[in-house]
Amino acid sequence: MQTPLDNAETWFLHALVYQNELQVIVAEGFVSDLTEDLQIGGHTVKGLRPIDVSDKSRLYEIRFSRFVTWQVVNESFSSFDEYEMRDDTGTLQSLSRSKYLDYVNEHHGWYKDVIGPAKHYRVWTENEVVDVVACEPPTIQPWKRT
Repeated sequence: MQTPLDNAETWFLHALVYQNELQVIVAEGFVSDLTEDLQIGGHTVKGLRPIDVSDKSRLYEIRFSRFVTWQVVNESFSSFDEYEMRDDTGTLQSLSRSKYLDYVNEHHGWYKDVIGPAKHYRVWTENEVVDVVACEPPTIQPWKRT
């Protein structure tokens, strides 16, 4: 799924707002020009370049207006699943098959009779994975701090 989010090195979850619809707001991340050393288990790893947001970070809103369910998972506990069928590996993915979608269909499948079929969408950020089952594709637009 090609989106404006594909034109950045990486994204961080900035905010998630649920008020009748779901807004996932992401902030652009940059690799620092500065290096730092990291101590791990008595060893020093030198020359690392941290990734973080800055005042130059673009912000985007991914809005789901007709969703069934959503979840947020710490990215550290996510792994590749060969069962899944996704359109690509970008920041915003569309999955036609996943265990999460199977679970939703098995336990909450009545939505198909009420509002129609749904797809599984995934927003993959540096630290969180946001999974959304929605009946309409999301809209994506620049978001401004207020």
